[in-house]
Amino acid sequence: MYSKSYMIVRLKEIDMNREQKMAFYMVVVFSIAIVTSLIAVAILLYLGFGLQNASAGLGFLGICGFAGFAPIVFKKDKGPVEYDERDDMINRKAAVAGFGASYLFAGLACMLPFFILGYKATISVSWLPMIFMGSGITMCLVRSIVVLALYGKGGEYE
Repeated sequence: MYSKSYMIVRLKEIDMNREQKMAFYMVVVFSIAIVTSLIAVAILLYLGFGLQNASAGLGFLGICGFAGFAPIVFKKDKGPVEYDERDDMINRKAAVAGFGASYLFAGLACMLPFFILGYKATISVSWLPMIFMGSGITMCLVRSIVVLALYGKGGEYE
């Protein structure tokens, strides 16, 4: 198994621009955080801790904070052109897709309890930060995936 520092060194050698490397790094970090959190919650539920105590496994989502190191790890490219119109268009489309997915996540997280539990049910205020955090993770993850997809796509983006 490779260490995290080895992965970053190898990623720096791959022929991708800075935006692609940062997007790939974020997809890896968010995926590790989500999978680790889901495994922790599942184990705690299996051991019989109950949903309220098992939600402590969501603390592993703090791993997402390592995504903030992407601009530090991947320095700006040295060259005559650092950012062009195509990069701007790809980033704009990725941002729209990310915020659309975030809005969809927030809408579903707020409306599904209404449809499942009914209009007279109440939910705890403690769910609000989780909805907010889930929306942010959704936005960053979808934006990174779209950046990778649009850069990897042939035709008008190449």
